[in-house]
Amino acid sequence: MSSTFPPLEVYKLIGQRVRVAREKCGLSQERLAERVDLTRTSITNIEKGRQKLLVHTLFLISEVLAVPISELIAPPDKIDSLASAEKALPQNIPKDQRDWVLSGLLAVSRSHS
Repeated sequence: MSSTFPPLEVYKLIGQRVRVAREKCGLSQERLAERVDLTRTSITNIEKGRQKLLVHTLFLISEVLAVPISELIAPPDKIDSLASAEKALPQNIPKDQRDWVLSGLLAVSRSHS
């Protein structure tokens, strides 16, 4: 990890990604907490980057949210380019089609890594 990305920023970035994935799944913080055996306060703290995650907890969160763990911990430039692509998609396309396009873009970006 480069010195331009301080270690504490890693937890903030992961937390932001967890929050986005949780909201896309339509889960409340409380429901996610129940499913990964944490408290709602812990989920809040994870999403705000105030609580460090154990690796097995990150795997559980990834599984519950049906998000590849690599998406939660990918370097910022990979996710930023995917986020830009998502913003460029028309807002009126159905969620399943949007997800399909984004999963294809993610697969392509991984194959070029």
